[in-house]
Amino acid sequence: MRLYHQPRSRSTRVLWLAEEAGAPVDVVVIERAQKATEDYRKMHPLGRSPAYVEDGGPVFESAALCLHLADRHPEAGLIAAPGSYERALQYQWCFFAMTELEAPLIDAARQLWKDPGEPIAEIVDAAIERFERGVEVIVAALAGSDHLVGDGFSVADIVVGGVLTFARMSGVAELPADIVPYVDGLEARPARQRAYTRTA
Repeated sequence: MRLYHQPRSRSTRVLWLAEEAGAPVDVVVIERAQKATEDYRKMHPLGRSPAYVEDGGPVFESAALCLHLADRHPEAGLIAAPGSYERALQYQWCFFAMTELEAPLIDAARQLWKDPGEPIAEIVDAAIERFERGVEVIVAALAGSDHLVGDGFSVADIVVGGVLTFARMSGVAELPADIVPYVDGLEARPARQRAYTRTA
């Protein structure tokens, strides 16, 4: 299995899961320009990261890859049994992270980082407000726990944590104080630190 990884991109959360699972993944570090090549677009038609190739062919979308790798390594305990309530919650939070946390962050970032042109304040404000509402849901779900599902760390924490880490690192949105201990705990995990500092 081969992961095409661009540091500080969505592929980092996939690498984080691989590190947590002890998954044997051949990591190929790429630069932004490589994603525009014809060969890369055969793996990811939109020229984004990550792209992942296994025996059956290429797969993309970071949350899907996190779930897939967790499935391939059940011994790591990162995903619950198929058909269980806990498994349903892990799906729920992974999709929630993509639609209700990351999507508005990207909407805001596109405005704040566009060049040339000034950001449209109404779009930024609406996107940040939507992100903040999503974070409130995560805070309520944690309810004093260190993890989103059950009493253990799982794929849900990796996908949600990956998005919250992006919010913090990018400066696009400020994390509310009541989610900071959760994010701090995730960022302190050795596997996460290995993934986020890997450049080769």
